[in-house]
Amino acid sequence: MSTGITPCEYARQRHHDILRWRNLWTILLFVFGSVLVLSLIVIVAFILLQHRYWEGAVCALGTVVSGAAVKWIVERRQDAKNEEEEAYRDVEAKCGAPALEAAVQPAALSSAKGLRERYRLFGRWL
Repeated sequence: MSTGITPCEYARQRHHDILRWRNLWTILLFVFGSVLVLSLIVIVAFILLQHRYWEGAVCALGTVVSGAAVKWIVERRQDAKNEEEEAYRDVEAKCGAPALEAAVQPAALSSAKGLRERYRLFGRWL
């Protein structure tokens, strides 16, 4: 009698954990992008409405720095996406093997597919 977890269970848990990180990076990217857009609006308000060019220049510099941070976040999110896709293929390989019982195969794969769809915040393109 074995008390350890099966390779299928391990692959599913790994996929779930990595999928959670992908979701967190997507949320962070959305929030950071929203802040960046709002800061651009503030820059336009400073420059056009109040003729305060100094504050506008400081805000513009902050936006450039924020843009570099967004680039870093996008790269980390892309890494998380690649890891999640690899983990999903691992679930398909481990839980879809013919050695498993027929009743376990569809449940494990459909569970992973359902979890993957549930964590998609912004549709298929992200």
